[in-house]
Amino acid sequence: MSRPGFSVATHLSIVWGVTLALMTLLEWGAVERNPLEHEIISPFIERQVSVSVESQQAPAGADAPAAEEADAVLRYDVALGFNGPLFLLCFFIPVLIFQGGGALWRRRRGG
Repeated sequence: MSRPGFSVATHLSIVWGVTLALMTLLEWGAVERNPLEHEIISPFIERQVSVSVESQQAPAGADAPAAEEADAVLRYDVALGFNGPLFLLCFFIPVLIFQGGGALWRRRRGG
């Protein structure tokens, strides 16, 4: 019974997949904690921010336009999205390159 050979390509593929997943999860966690101020480095995470002005009700005896300007509040709506197809593309292209390079190396060595 022969031992299976050591495949550098398989090991590099596993390391690449785990590293990519961990980087994306850590980035997502940081963005969820502070979605407005955190700079997104990962191309897989999309952020959409919409700002709207909400005005408080003016008191009955106050001048309406002045009270609206004083009591206006900005409302930030943040939507986070994950670009799954891009993630899979960035995951599988290096894996295919590693596996193809490994196959070429084995063919060149004659084994």
